[in-house]
This record gives sequence, structure tokens and C-alpha cells, in this order.
Amino acid sequence: MNNPTEPLGFPGHSGAGPEDTPLKGTRQGADSTNSVARPPVRVGTLVWGAVVVVIGILVLVTRQAGLPLDTGQTSMWLLFGAGLAMVAGGAVNVLRRK
Repeated sequence: MNNPTEPLGFPGHSGAGPEDTPLKGTRQGADSTNSVARPPVRVGTLVWGAVVVVIGILVLVTRQAGLPLDTGQTSMWLLFGAGLAMVAGGAVNVLRRK
């Protein structure tokens, strides 16, 4: 074994198991990292990622500028916007599938 990523040869293993067959959607001889179709990003993941980024930006800006910020009201509006974005994204996905 010259390469540490080579599989070990186990007795009684022919080497033609399910892990040696190409994945569905891949081409023989192609780089498997580029040819496997990835599932689309979920709307909820994008929305909650955006919520976290907006919270971080709001905290930084208000601390640096010395602005007073009502955290309760800001949180309510941010969650309201996130809910609208998730409903709109779900509706777009439903309409796209039809």
C-alpha cells in the first residue's frame, strides 16, 4: 500500500461491493465531486442564515454608532420578515413544481 487512501485488502472481499459501483448520476471516469447533483438549498436555511447575519449587523452597527435600539420591537419585526420570507419561498417552490 503506497497510498494511504487506498482501500485495505480484506480476505474474502472481491472489491466489487456497492461502494465500488458508481453513484447514480455520475459518469465513469469523471471527477465524482463535480458530477454528483446536489439538492437545492432549502428556503428555511437561507432565511435563518439571513436572520443571524442581520442580527449580527444590527448589533455591530448599534454598538459602534451608539444608537439606542429597542431589542423587543426589532426582534418582532425581524421574525415577522423571516416568516414572510419563508411563506413566500414555500409558495414559490410549490408553484415551480406545478
